[in-house]
Amino acid sequence: MALLAFATPGTVWAEHVLDRINNTGVFNAGTRTDALPFAYRDKKGQLVGFSVDLLREIHKRLEQRFGRTIEMKLVPTTASDRMEMVANAAIDIQCGIATPTWEREVLVDFSIPFFGNGTRIMTLRTTAMRLEDLRGKRIGVATGTTTAGILAEYVPDAVIVEVPNMDVGFALFERGEIDGLSNIGIVLRAKVEKSPLKSKVVLLPRTEALSYESMACILPQNDSEWRDFVNRAFVELFDGVDEFRGPYIEIHERWFGPRGVIYFPLDYAVAQRLAAAIIWLK
Repeated sequence: MALLAFATPGTVWAEHVLDRINNTGVFNAGTRTDALPFAYRDKKGQLVGFSVDLLREIHKRLEQRFGRTIEMKLVPTTASDRMEMVANAAIDIQCGIATPTWEREVLVDFSIPFFGNGTRIMTLRTTAMRLEDLRGKRIGVATGTTTAGILAEYVPDAVIVEVPNMDVGFALFERGEIDGLSNIGIVLRAKVEKSPLKSKVVLLPRTEALSYESMACILPQNDSEWRDFVNRAFVELFDGVDEFRGPYIEIHERWFGPRGVIYFPLDYAVAQRLAAAIIWLK
């Protein structure tokens, strides 16, 4: 009762995510629709991808925790609304290709990272072969991402064009309405994989990335029990990753293996970073 003395009129006590899921029997999981192969719509219109499979692993553990069926609702989000949707409890989590930053930590929390890749720029070979060639060129970036800030640092003379999502951005690039498109390299490669432009593009810089990005799931602030639950799920998936075996590797192979959407073998350094998280189980 003493705690109630500090409450002011209008104070809203946030319901913890695990309690809400237990009470409603529903797990509201947000993801992207334009981040192939992490999260996108397949030919049947279903949300699928690497990050979606991670959400399914969390869902599986929720059912194990509560000992009953929990409905998982996949909720489409964009790069510009994903933080607010988590902060406002419209969704319990968002897993796509979000990068943790201190600025974003003001509004939300993040899980431990589950993937890593570098920011690059896709353009036509006839447009540019070096970053210096991008001076005055129009480069598309998805609204609500960290990409614009990275480009401002490394290619300050380029013209940043914000696009609502990567699907729109790639369509503009194909039509020649922008000169390039920027995101993490693996998303750019997946976008162009089945396009007639595949043999005509180059990713810049050619041998490295502008900036290394860690990807994590977006979580509500100040809900340590839920954050610990998600992190433990990831750590369990990471078991064996340093030896290129285990559940995480199986999911990775499904999307990034020889028969996946885009061939992208797990980098040794990334595997070691993921494996380091296993300390949380000890």
